Amino acid sequence: MFVLRKTVYFTAIALVLLSCLLGEVEGRRKILRGRKTITRTYYRGNAIPAWSIVVIVAFCMIIVGGIIYGVMRKIVLGSSSNDYSPANTNDV
Repeated sequence: MFVLRKTVYFTAIALVLLSCLLGEVEGRRKILRGRKTITRTYYRGNAIPAWSIVVIVAFCMIIVGGIIYGVMRKIVLGSSSNDYSPANTNDV
């Protein structure tokens, strides 16, 4: 049940972020008034400005890069096996 609730919350947050970051929308609608048809154009811009989208994406990239760095450091450098020994050098 907890996993389902967590998934629903994650999906809702992802949909809200996608709706904010989606492109601008332009729509047209025909309105009938008597015998005359009027076409109206509706234009809706992004909910947040472009510079803030760039800042959000930059911070997310830094966070993801830090997570990947930490995981790789733990996997590559954390697996310290004591099998390494330098080659013997016999100086005469």
